[in-house]
Amino acid sequence: MSELSKQKQIGENMSDSRQLTTLVKELDNTLRTVKSVDEYLTRIAKAKVVLGQDSVKLSEEIEKNKNNLEHSLLEVGKFVQTALDDIEISDEELEAAAEQLKLFTNGNDEAIEYAEKEHKGLAEGTYWARYWSGLLNKLRG
Repeated sequence: MSELSKQKQIGENMSDSRQLTTLVKELDNTLRTVKSVDEYLTRIAKAKVVLGQDSVKLSEEIEKNKNNLEHSLLEVGKFVQTALDDIEISDEELEAAAEQLKLFTNGNDEAIEYAEKEHKGLAEGTYWARYWSGLLNKLRG
């Protein structure tokens, strides 16, 4: 594979991983928004006397739809996370990232310290755990 092809593939992998990581993070925000529907339903329940019995029926429908939406979002989240975790990380990508991290920090020791902090607490086998682990291996190598 030519150097240009390698650089293009590294760029594509990084772009894909960033895009999927953004989707994973946005899922948390979206789920928080769905949870806020519960607060609204509580307020509707408190206003039941003013709104009448029909509000209970409508609230139950909203609750059912909210639960279906939440379940669907969690399924999509699992799908996205699996796709992210399936992205391969090449040695060339890790080498380039190690060099950039050394420049970003003040050399190899600080780069290792930074990478260790990023790696800490990540679930084994996930894309980012593999990424930071591979990066640490390059920095220590």
